[in-house]
Amino acid sequence: MNLNNKKIIITGASSGIGEASALLCAEMGAQLLLFGRNEDRLQNLLKKLKGSNHEYKAFDLTESKELESAIIEAHNIMGAFDGLIHSAGIQKTMPLQMTNANIFHQQYQVNVIAGFDICRILQKKKLWNQQGASIVFIASIYGVTGVGAQLAYSASKGAVISGAKSLSIELATSYIRVNSISPGMVEGTQMTEGVIKRFSSEWEKQSKSEYPLGWVEPIDVANAAFFLLSDASRKITGTNMIVDGGFCAK
Repeated sequence: MNLNNKKIIITGASSGIGEASALLCAEMGAQLLLFGRNEDRLQNLLKKLKGSNHEYKAFDLTESKELESAIIEAHNIMGAFDGLIHSAGIQKTMPLQMTNANIFHQQYQVNVIAGFDICRILQKKKLWNQQGASIVFIASIYGVTGVGAQLAYSASKGAVISGAKSLSIELATSYIRVNSISPGMVEGTQMTEGVIKRFSSEWEKQSKSEYPLGWVEPIDVANAAFFLLSDASRKITGTNMIVDGGFCAK
């Protein structure tokens, strides 16, 4: 399997799953368009990537006009796109009584709307490879299972999973496959470190004990995304791949 000569967009590329996905996709031959909020981290990542002619843009994904112009500009340089990994996401842990409308809006804007908006732009402007493409949304097992103090986050990831299924039907006639990946707790990401800080080392120990194979690492999710982008998964669409070290099997 490889991604030779494929043009892939990756959001949230400045850290965590997005960064791991960028490193792997570049190693497998892809040319990348990287989106992230931290320009310094994106520039450092660019230096690590194999291959050449990668592009990046540091900005807030919720700025729709800037997003569209960035994609069109990159298309003019790189050519038609073969894939997308929407890895950008935010999470806020809080009980119901503190979860107001703004919390929902913030998480839906990044976790849900931004990814679907990129798809809208690519489809409307005909920027996909006409031979076909693959879209991968990074969701979460919390979009599948219940968890306390994660109402807005869980709801947003559930929306990603169900929205990806609907999109897979609509875009199938354009030979565009759409899938999601639902990781369990991912080791070493900014999001996970933030959760650990809010709780304790005891919570971390207890959480890890609930994963038969241990917490997931960013490369585990990147490997799944690579498979879904590659031609090896050419008949797979509308699925939600769970990568959780066995958490949901219990």
